[in-house]
Amino acid sequence: MIEGLIASAEDIAKAERALGATLPGQYKAFMMRYGGGQFGFLDLLPIPTTASAHHVDDVVSTSQAEFPDGSFVAVAPVGTGDYWCFPILDGGCNDEVWFHYHDAETPTLEAPDFLDFVARRGTQP
Repeated sequence: MIEGLIASAEDIAKAERALGATLPGQYKAFMMRYGGGQFGFLDLLPIPTTASAHHVDDVVSTSQAEFPDGSFVAVAPVGTGDYWCFPILDGGCNDEVWFHYHDAETPTLEAPDFLDFVARRGTQP
């Protein structure tokens, strides 16, 4: 558990309905086991839960604010106003994690999957 912001299967299902996309399996398993919050050098946005109601920034609210066209699901802030995200393709999130820079038209691939992303970004400043 990172900050006690562990998501239940029901919390994840609610988030998926709100986002209009199925989240990747590795991500869902991680959120159910460890939750969102600070993970080493990485700040993972939590899935909205009753326990996280006091948190302003979560996966759903941030994704809806930053990507109103429904093209990405933001999973972690970069710290510059940009986000690491899952692209949404045909109603589902790709396993890959992408860096979405607000001034660039084309996002860049960061990691082939969520666990690789967390392992690399969570352990390096």
